[in-house]
Amino acid sequence: MTDNPAPIVDNQAPVADPVAAPVAAPAAPVAAPTGGGWKNGLSTDLQGSPLLGKFEDTPDGLNAAFASHNNLETLLGHEKVPIPTGPEDVEGWNRFNTAMGVPAAPEGYGLADANLPESMQGITIDKAKFTEVVHAHKLTPAQAKGMWETYQQINVATYQQAQAGLEKQMTDAVNSLRGEWGDAYQSNVELGQAVINKFASDQDAMDFITATLSKDTRGIKFLAAIGGQFAENKIGDFSMKRFSLAPEEAQNEIDKMTQDLNGPYHNTQGKHTEKDHVAAMDRVNYLRVSINKSKG
Repeated sequence: MTDNPAPIVDNQAPVADPVAAPVAAPAAPVAAPTGGGWKNGLSTDLQGSPLLGKFEDTPDGLNAAFASHNNLETLLGHEKVPIPTGPEDVEGWNRFNTAMGVPAAPEGYGLADANLPESMQGITIDKAKFTEVVHAHKLTPAQAKGMWETYQQINVATYQQAQAGLEKQMTDAVNSLRGEWGDAYQSNVELGQAVINKFASDQDAMDFITATLSKDTRGIKFLAAIGGQFAENKIGDFSMKRFSLAPEEAQNEIDKMTQDLNGPYHNTQGKHTEKDHVAAMDRVNYLRVSINKSKG
C-alpha cells in the first residue's frame, strides 16, 4: 500500500443537474364547421334524407321542419278512418259515413220546418222527401242543413218572381181594357165576375177561374160577353141541345124514369101510348149502354 495517495483535486468540473423532460401542450379544441347550417349537425343518413331536402339549411328552414313535424304529430293524434277502396266497398262506406256523422235514417237529420213568407201560406215543401234524397246521397248533417236552407230560398225566389210576372201581366191587361172599354170597363168586369160567381162550384173553383181568365184580356172579354148575354136576357136564345151525359147524370135520369110508376117507362093505366113506352125503354137502354162504355 503506498503512502502517498493521489491528491484530491478540488478544481474538477461540477456534474450538471438532470434537466426535466418538456411537457406537451394540450390539444387545441376542434373548431365547429364554419359556413354551414343546422343540417351539418345531423347524422349522415338524415342529411341525405329526401324528407329534409325540402327544408332550407337556414334558421327559417329549421323552424319549418319542426312545424311540419308538429303538424304530423297533431294529425296522427286524431281518429283515423280508412278510405273506402271503391264503390263496391259497402262496409268501408258504411264505416266512413258513420264517422262523418251521416244518420242511419233520413229522420236523423232533424231539419227544421220550412220557413216561408206569409205570401206563400198554403204552399208546402215536402221536407220528408227532401231528407230521403239527401240521405240517399249520404250528405252530412251540416251539408243537409245547408242544402235545405238553399232549397227554401230557391223556392221562395221562384214564387216571388212568378207573382211579380203575374201582377205585371194583369196590370197590362187592365190598362189595355181600360183604354178599349173606357167608362164601360168597370161594369164589364163586374159582369164577368158575376158569371164566375154564378157557375163556380166553390170558392177554390172561383179563385182558380178568376186567376186563370183575368190575367189575359181574352179571358176577361169572354166572361164579360157571357155576363152581357145574361144581362140582356139573351141566354134563352141558346138552342144547343146536349145529347150525351156524364155517367152520374145518365144514372140519375135512369133512376128518375124507372122509379116513376106513372111514367111512360111503365105505361101504367093507359096514360101513355105504346109509342111513348117504347121510346122510354129505348132511352133507358141507351143510357145504360153509355154508362157501360164509360167504364171500359
